[in-house]
Amino acid sequence: MQDAAAIQSALQPLTKLTQANMDLITKFSASPEVTSQAINDAQKLFQQAQESAMKLAQSQAFAGLMQGFMQNYTEFLTEMSQSATTLFSQGQAAFVQQANEATSNVVEATQSGARRLRHAA
Repeated sequence: MQDAAAIQSALQPLTKLTQANMDLITKFSASPEVTSQAINDAQKLFQQAQESAMKLAQSQAFAGLMQGFMQNYTEFLTEMSQSATTLFSQGQAAFVQQANEATSNVVEATQSGARRLRHAA
């Protein structure tokens, strides 16, 4: 326990210095002059960002980017449509095949049953 007290006592000047500096920084950053300057700087930065974005939006590079996006999405939608059509037609063909097989099985079972009845009679 004495060691902890000795360390705390030895660190007391550093703790006091740190706290005093933190108080100064807090007072400085909360001062009306600093707050006003920070707000003005933020407004200028926002305005510059808007102007820059507007210039970029009017550039040939941005137009090319948007045109490329449109081409990519058009190609994507075309391919998706073709895939869906293919999938639908394959599904339809599989359904027709299964229906034909089921019909054939029913006809075969009916004919087989009829033959048995004839042989039994």
